[in-house]
Amino acid sequence: MDSQDYLDQISKAARPVKPKKGGILGILSSKYFKWGMVALGLLIVIIIFGSMLGNKQTMEEKCTGLKFHINRDIQVIDEYQPKVKSSILRSLSASFRSILSNTSSQLNNYMINTYKYDEGKVKEAVVLESDTIRDALLNDLFEAKINGYLDRMYAHKMTMEVYSIMSDEAGIINSTGEAELKSLLSSSYDSLNNLYAQFNDFSETTN
Repeated sequence: MDSQDYLDQISKAARPVKPKKGGILGILSSKYFKWGMVALGLLIVIIIFGSMLGNKQTMEEKCTGLKFHINRDIQVIDEYQPKVKSSILRSLSASFRSILSNTSSQLNNYMINTYKYDEGKVKEAVVLESDTIRDALLNDLFEAKINGYLDRMYAHKMTMEVYSIMSDEAGIINSTGEAELKSLLSSSYDSLNNLYAQFNDFSETTN
């Protein structure tokens, strides 16, 4: 070994060895961890988009949900309208029921002609959801009745139901290209919009 080789060997031996990262830093800097994070990110994106596509309702499903919502509200009105003391509130409630009944009838005919609609074949989840919402509303009104503030609670709940149905109708109107469906729901929406202010005013001024 000549002197140059000896010096080169000493130089390599004296060169500091880069320590390996351990613990969390080692894991975070690992190429496998980085690729794992990329894969996880892609999986999350796929799940989000899959969920969005899976939850997208068809127009028939939207109409079915609206029809069940309307029919369950009619059941609530039939149960509690006669128990309301205010003649003004009973009159508003009767107008609300009339609009709902007319819309339900027209929507039912449209769905039969367009989708061959059969209420007996509606998904159980749709029925269960609408029944659950109706039962919660009935329970709130029952509690109000036994505690002596039914009129105030009824006005409040009907105000919310008018708004909720208008929201459902607006969603369908804005997403359908069917002129007949758009027309019948637009007529209902306008009628409910006039009624909404009256219900809302009553709930604000009555103790």
